[in-house]
Amino acid sequence: MKSLIALIACLTCLPALSQNELKFLVTFTERVQEAPARGRLTVYLIKEGDGLDRADPANAPFFSKPQPMFSIDATGLKPGEVAELNDENCVFFPVLPGELPEGRYRAQAVLDQMSEASSWSYEAGNLFSSSRDGGFEITERGVVAPVHLTLDSKTTETEHRESEGLSFIKVKSELLSEFRGRDVYFRAGVVEPIDMEPGKKYPVVYQVPGFGGTESGAYRVYDRHQKADPDSELGRLARSAYWVVLNPEGPNGHHLFANSANNGPVGAALIEELIPTIDTSFSTIQKSSARLLRGHSSGGWSTLWLGITYPDTFGGVWSTAPDPVDFSSFQAVDIYNDANMYRYEDTGQVVWNTSYSDAEGNKGMTILDENRMEEVIGPGNTSGQQWDSWLAVFGPASRTGAPAALYDAMTGEIDSRVVEHFARYDISKKLAADRTNLGPLMKERVRLVVGDMDNYDLDEAVVKLKSQLDALTFAEPSGGFAGYIEIVPGADHGSVFRSPIVRDFPRQMLQMLEENGHVGPVEQSGDE
Repeated sequence: MKSLIALIACLTCLPALSQNELKFLVTFTERVQEAPARGRLTVYLIKEGDGLDRADPANAPFFSKPQPMFSIDATGLKPGEVAELNDENCVFFPVLPGELPEGRYRAQAVLDQMSEASSWSYEAGNLFSSSRDGGFEITERGVVAPVHLTLDSKTTETEHRESEGLSFIKVKSELLSEFRGRDVYFRAGVVEPIDMEPGKKYPVVYQVPGFGGTESGAYRVYDRHQKADPDSELGRLARSAYWVVLNPEGPNGHHLFANSANNGPVGAALIEELIPTIDTSFSTIQKSSARLLRGHSSGGWSTLWLGITYPDTFGGVWSTAPDPVDFSSFQAVDIYNDANMYRYEDTGQVVWNTSYSDAEGNKGMTILDENRMEEVIGPGNTSGQQWDSWLAVFGPASRTGAPAALYDAMTGEIDSRVVEHFARYDISKKLAADRTNLGPLMKERVRLVVGDMDNYDLDEAVVKLKSQLDALTFAEPSGGFAGYIEIVPGADHGSVFRSPIVRDFPRQMLQMLEENGHVGPVEQSGDE
């Protein structure tokens, strides 16, 4: 359905409306690939002066300052042949090539042939042009010469550099291989406890990265652990537990480790295949109380879902700024009661829902903008970007096999039939339906923090979940419930990491592990 946006726009924009005759001519040679192309060819632009001078155009989408992009299906293009993107044949954002405003631009082309992750750069076998080429300028007289781009490079398999105490594993998933009809592998980075004692077993912290993150995040964890003061909470934790960084990527982007119609049994595969492999490959304590979860953003939602869905596998959850946990605040939209995802009326004026605002509250892209960019990258909900990934996790499959649309791509009108499917993944609704079991579990195990200035309006859903959980009362264990939901004043999606409560996470993790006998208490000196 989303492809209707581009189709109707192209049909209604006559050639006479173009300010210039800009077109992009893209080719590749047998040096980079002998076989004909397959997949989507996208040309990304950056306009000079928009504050993105250090970025490559193909790093898009840029949330704070969305940039133009155009795409076509390049399946069958042979080496030496030229693919042309113009006003007549491309899916575009925000305007047709011939309608671009005056200015100087940088262009970069990408041929995504694999479509196995949220970013073309993660996959081996995709072609791309140099970010240093493709500069052009549109003046008041327009553009006469076409922009030539050569796909002169090809992505390769990521090769991880292992160090003492840092390793990377690749495990075939039989469950996911059967679901997708081809070999599928789990990947993870494993940071071992510093100064491990022979024969000793250790607890594990499982980290789920946010959108766009992979197992490569283990490098940052390893570096932080190595530099930490041994007597600090982080230094102690680095010597007391494994830290495993999971890869949440799939053909539809971040799969949130939730079993779904479009992504298959990713949660079950983690529990039944990857974790047992880690337990047999490393010296781990095989108890739920010795497995902690840590995640941010999409990873924050993942850890909440895993913690409440598999309480016999995981103990504590430390989540920050999770994706929507109450779908009556799905970013800026109440999908249960609002009629439209893109806009609403206020005193007779149309207001477009914002999808991103910066730390100062300045509005960036709208939900409509983000969906139009996703349509360029992958028509029909196949981009693997943020909104399409949510459609894949929370919604059913369409007749084409792609994720079904929650909302009409052209109008933004919400489909109530798909809403019913989304509701199954609404954490607030799950709590309301099972207060007796989930209530005490969340009060004891979930530590959830979000800033009240979250750039994606994710705080509003957390506030609703907190209100619901705080209203529930249960017989408390000795010492009270350890869990909490905290809203940090003035913090946004990134600065929440600098809040005192998030900085205290290592101490909290150590405390839980100590209480369960998995980590020894700190030795006190004789003077104390």
